[in-house]
Amino acid sequence: MNTVRTERFDVVVVGSGIAGSSAAVAATRRGARVALLEKQDTFGGSTALSAGMFWTAPDLDAYRRRIPLGDEALGRAVVEDYAECLQELRATGERVGDTPKTDIMTFGIGYSTDIHAILAWCRAQVEAGGGVCRTGTAALRVLQDDDGAVTGLLARTAQGRVRYEAPAVVLASGGFQGARDELTRAMGPNADRLLLRSNPGSVGDGLRLARQAGAGGSTAMSTFYGHLIGAPVNSFEPEDFLPNSQYYSDHAVLVNLEGRRFVDETLGDEILNQDLLMQPQARGVLVFDDHVRSTVGTDEPFPGLGVVDRYRVAVDNGALHAQADTLEDLVAQMAAWGIDPAVLGQTLRDYVSAASAGGGFAGGHPVAAQARAPQTGPLYALMVQPSITFTFGGVRIDDQARVLDADGRPVPGLHAAGADIGGLSNHGYAGGLAPAYITGRRAGRSAARAASAGPRPQADVLTGT
Repeated sequence: MNTVRTERFDVVVVGSGIAGSSAAVAATRRGARVALLEKQDTFGGSTALSAGMFWTAPDLDAYRRRIPLGDEALGRAVVEDYAECLQELRATGERVGDTPKTDIMTFGIGYSTDIHAILAWCRAQVEAGGGVCRTGTAALRVLQDDDGAVTGLLARTAQGRVRYEAPAVVLASGGFQGARDELTRAMGPNADRLLLRSNPGSVGDGLRLARQAGAGGSTAMSTFYGHLIGAPVNSFEPEDFLPNSQYYSDHAVLVNLEGRRFVDETLGDEILNQDLLMQPQARGVLVFDDHVRSTVGTDEPFPGLGVVDRYRVAVDNGALHAQADTLEDLVAQMAAWGIDPAVLGQTLRDYVSAASAGGGFAGGHPVAAQARAPQTGPLYALMVQPSITFTFGGVRIDDQARVLDADGRPVPGLHAAGADIGGLSNHGYAGGLAPAYITGRRAGRSAARAASAGPRPQADVLTGT
């Protein structure tokens, strides 16, 4: 007989990134005793690997324009709560920038933060409220009564299983980008070519647990957030994620391995990254000039990232590349990569013509009025591949972060937030940290309300199974 330790809380939160941390603090502030559980050996998930920008759409109209397929109720919640949540972060006493950065991902607004300090502050608040924060604790199953209401969570630790009895559970495990089977089902066979730009623990725990509990699926299952990375890469550890990201791709020409354009490049790197997944072998080539390399190609995209020659980083990390004084010579070098020089040459000539005319079309795809043709030598070509940081699809929720079943009814006591939810971003990207914090805050508040009608925590006990 295996011994299972039983502990009782008001709210159990799965995942310690900013969504889970925010949920835990919000529930604690409403009097709930919270267990914040992290399955990895360190806290923070992918949040701890981020640049720390707290950003989203400046208003609902901007959200609608950028994410026309997004869940508007969730978009409205994020936009409406943003200013108040920003003030909450400032009230922690940890660093939050004074000056906003605008046009993030071409449209957003936000502030830099000391995200590690904020995560630590959240854990301190939970513990000060009588809760616990634990690593090395993997969620196995949401516990429910005969009517489907949540009664707790079964988890596994190195010492054995733990039964957390609680009337409310929040799922914030960070998405399913680490689950290759889920990615292939959602995104097709090229998903196997996606480079994981994330913590390795986000393998769809929240989605799996929610499905087991009767949750319905969301929209946006085939879309995701990430950035173009040089191809191939010799090393891609967490310290490589940010410097290898080719944020400046919206100032380049992007072609597939057939030498054809397939998207308006000015839409932004996170859009190009997704669209490249659908191209042959999920590989493409950025073509740009020295002006781009020496300006936006080395600029600091977010405060704290530093000035980095991203082309040089990619080359030094093994990416296929070429350099020439003319487009004709560059095309000739790229022909050695198996790209048809006649097709590629025509693509680039059409692009130069359209850009010089102030916009138009090239290869059947728009060339924006602000597009700039490669012109200042030397000229560069860099092979790139898509990466994934987190998924946009996942658990279906309402604007109070309550998990919904396939018929749109709440699963009593079950909530979700951050990258575990689906539909807030959908091809277009509404931000990472801010939406996660905001949906986590709503989830924590809803969970505390659900817990208030349940039994208060009692003494821990041991049971047999």
